[in-house]
Amino acid sequence: MTIRSTLPGGDQSALRHLNTRRVLEALYDGPPLTISGVARVTGLSRPTAQAILASLTDSGLLRPDGHDMIKTGGRPAQRYRFNAAAGLLAGIDIGAHAVAVRIADLNGVLQTGVRRAVPADLPAGERLQTALTLLDQALPHQTARLWAAGVGTPGIVDSGGAVRLSVAVPGWTGVRLAEEIGRRLDCPVAAMKDANLAVLAEHRHGTGRDVSHVLYVHVGHRLGVGLLIDGHPFTGGTGAAGEIGRHPVLGWEEAPSRLLAEAGAGAVEAVFARARQGEQRALSAVDGFARALANGIGAMVLAMDPRLIVIGGGVAKAGTTVLDPIARHLASICYEVPDLQISTLGEDAVTIGAIEVARDRVRAELFTDS
Repeated sequence: MTIRSTLPGGDQSALRHLNTRRVLEALYDGPPLTISGVARVTGLSRPTAQAILASLTDSGLLRPDGHDMIKTGGRPAQRYRFNAAAGLLAGIDIGAHAVAVRIADLNGVLQTGVRRAVPADLPAGERLQTALTLLDQALPHQTARLWAAGVGTPGIVDSGGAVRLSVAVPGWTGVRLAEEIGRRLDCPVAAMKDANLAVLAEHRHGTGRDVSHVLYVHVGHRLGVGLLIDGHPFTGGTGAAGEIGRHPVLGWEEAPSRLLAEAGAGAVEAVFARARQGEQRALSAVDGFARALANGIGAMVLAMDPRLIVIGGGVAKAGTTVLDPIARHLASICYEVPDLQISTLGEDAVTIGAIEVARDRVRAELFTDS
């Protein structure tokens, strides 16, 4: 299914299709408009605007939205708005330890979500099938069809949505994620590195709302980085931008396990709980962990000069217990330490970002000439 096939009038002229898209674009993210309002915004004649509004309403892409309250001496004019319930979007997070699915309407408003823990050694085929099964469970039955989906996963993901390299997920390297899921869902699918989806979500809905240069650092079972430059996730030439954890001097790959070993604990949560209570061994372990994080974050700050650093992932729950020592170590590395904040979206950041790239895909296919 292509998104453009949802437009009414398959046998219409190219000009009529162009005008139809102009009307739909005016209402997709904008306020409800009357016939005269649509004509004014799009530059179309009133009869043309009226005919297109009627066609889009009949197709279900628009819906009536009350009447204009401005008194004109005649009957109040009917307003129209985009019908966000005409279709659905899916956001999918396929991680090493969990798979999550989020379903939203075409405005990105959450309808339902589900998350399931999975074994770290789950084979690639079963991991993919788990995501599809959860998606099927989450999709409301006998309702609007799925228009587009976004997928996030750890590792290097190229522009075509294929996993070029994944260390965190066994057997995941080489999986053509966007192609595989798109074929099974029969809708457009975009796949990206999970941290890049998370930073996009923070930019549009979270801690980094409206901040155009953001460094997102995932701190959990693994460490990862997402980059937002000029309001867009930056992936680099091959999708490997931000993979600073690869550098052996930083010790990022060993940092989580070293934290546990130095603190003598079996769980990260226990280490930070003991640190909050002032236990010296835990405080020392957390400080070493924060120093390792700051070394990598500092290198990224010097390279990209972000306005904001967002700490996400499971360790973000530690709050200032992890934030304060990171900031202290960054002060000795950076010319100026950017604003440093904890993610407000938590474990949902990736699926929210995936919904956003799905919405972007809808916009691109509906409103861009090709």
